[in-house]
Amino acid sequence: MTSADRPTGPPRPALLTALLIVLALVAGPLWLAAPAAAVTGAGLGTGHLWRGDGVSYLGTYRLDDGRQAFCLEAGKSSPVGNHYDTETGTEVVGVSTADHARLAYIARTWGDTTDADTAAAGQLAVWTITGLNGHTQRYYAGRANERWPIVLDRSNEMLAEATAAASTSVTASTSVELRDDGTGTLRSDLTVDRVGGGPELLTPQHDGTVALTGGAFADGSTTAVVQNGVDLDFRATGDLAQVEVSADTRFDGLPYGRIVTAGTSPAGSQRILFSGGTSVEASGAASAEALSPLPFRPRVETRTSDVVAEPGTTVTDQLTVDVLPGEGLLSEWGRHDVAGTWQPVPVTVRSRLLGPFREPVARADDWPSDAPVVCDVSVVVDEGPGTYTTPGCELPSGGWFTWVETIDPSDTPVDAGRDRVQGWRSPFGTASETTFVPWAPEVSTTVVGADQVEPGACVSDELTVSEWNGQASEARVDTVLVGPFPEALAAGHDLGPIAEIDEALLAGRASTTVSGDGTYESPCLPVEREGHYVFLFTSEGSVPDDDGVQVVPAFADTTVHLAESFSVVAPEVPVETPAPAAAPAGLAFTGSDGSLQAGAAALGVTLAGAVMLVTSLVLHVRRRRRGHGDIAEELLVTGAP
Repeated sequence: MTSADRPTGPPRPALLTALLIVLALVAGPLWLAAPAAAVTGAGLGTGHLWRGDGVSYLGTYRLDDGRQAFCLEAGKSSPVGNHYDTETGTEVVGVSTADHARLAYIARTWGDTTDADTAAAGQLAVWTITGLNGHTQRYYAGRANERWPIVLDRSNEMLAEATAAASTSVTASTSVELRDDGTGTLRSDLTVDRVGGGPELLTPQHDGTVALTGGAFADGSTTAVVQNGVDLDFRATGDLAQVEVSADTRFDGLPYGRIVTAGTSPAGSQRILFSGGTSVEASGAASAEALSPLPFRPRVETRTSDVVAEPGTTVTDQLTVDVLPGEGLLSEWGRHDVAGTWQPVPVTVRSRLLGPFREPVARADDWPSDAPVVCDVSVVVDEGPGTYTTPGCELPSGGWFTWVETIDPSDTPVDAGRDRVQGWRSPFGTASETTFVPWAPEVSTTVVGADQVEPGACVSDELTVSEWNGQASEARVDTVLVGPFPEALAAGHDLGPIAEIDEALLAGRASTTVSGDGTYESPCLPVEREGHYVFLFTSEGSVPDDDGVQVVPAFADTTVHLAESFSVVAPEVPVETPAPAAAPAGLAFTGSDGSLQAGAAALGVTLAGAVMLVTSLVLHVRRRRRGHGDIAEELLVTGAP
């Protein structure tokens, strides 16, 4: 070997001097107080020991925790036997950021090698970065004996690779895509900031873990192994109208960045660079929002504006709208996209007022197919759950009326979310939807007997009752006889309220209790005066029930009807006409000229006048006696001369 090729190690002192140095290094801890330390140099690791002095060494050192380390400070004493405090970070060695990244790369890549040439080349590369203490690479490569060319070349290859591949940092990013049908894709990427080339998006090569919130993977789990740069499918979960899926991705043990762990010994031996560098973690999170594809089922609770009303009242229905929960349904109102904003899906509530029914309605799931319909109205629910009021419907008559409602998806436009609306139909006869309108029965009356009676007769009225409200037990009907009138009243004439009729015309009143449909005869009322009469009737209705509702309201009829009219007429007294006196029987045969017949007639008239005069005198005497209060036997006139 030429002097230029001679392996060079430490200067060639006497063997004794070298041994003393080694003993001092090994035995030093025996008399030095060792501070608290994380690790201790346990001996030589992997590398080459120079045969020139048996002491100079190029390679890694072994630590008592099993790791290996490179020396950072050429020329300082060996770490064997010394305690070391460790420090981890991005600026713990005292070199530039790029050199720090190269040291981290070397430590991670070759620090744990078991190959002597690789270990020696790694140590030479580290010293080349941190300083050769006034020597050349060739000087220290000589410690590898005849392997020095290989070590020297390998060291420079390491430095070139480290310059190209070392990185100052690594970051993870996660993206989440959520589609309208509730499916989605996530992707996690890793970006390394290379010393020699800047940011680089890594191809798939590292496995990480991802956790979903608001979503699940194909197997139903919310966590999975994800590889960087590879798409992973999922589906949104939850029952809200607006779904949000979040993904948190984490990659551990990544061999990037410039973080290293270095050790410093209180003994002053050279600092060491731990093998493996320090792996780093990278995490990324992302979320996406979308409208849920799940359907929703509206539900309506209604309350009529009037529980009890009168005919002609306009009633409305108050609608309380929300959603009906269920498996596979939204727990809230669905939404749709309107010019980039999410608005409630509009639905139309169609309300129908059914009635009248003559009996209280009973709750049922189905509506009676033949139920009478008062009106159909509708309300567009375009602000989601809340309270709405229907247009009004006028109650036409007495009876029970009840609201029913439907929601048909076909009333919602396709582009406003029709496919996410489920239909709904209310039950029939719900108490809160029912209005009761009290009604009076239909009553027609007819005078019992002839339409003309004599003074002193007792006349009654026949009442025919129909449309009776079965919720009432009974009601009293007062029959009122009005008259006499000098002329018969015309049919249809209204006499007005009975309370306002002249008392002189109130000929009598009778009460009749009615309790259902049928025919009732009122007590008779006597009539004395001649003239024309008419029956009217009035009622205060039924007694209010426990709720204060009068199911049969007050009713009356003060209109003149021919069937209720009659007359009182005194009987005619016949006038007696005296018969002419008879002629003597023989005169007819006398052949007389008639003078005798005339004389006889005159005599007859004279006699009749005498009789009438006597009778008049007798009656005059009787009246005079009664006028003076005399009690005497009446004169009897039995004849006349």
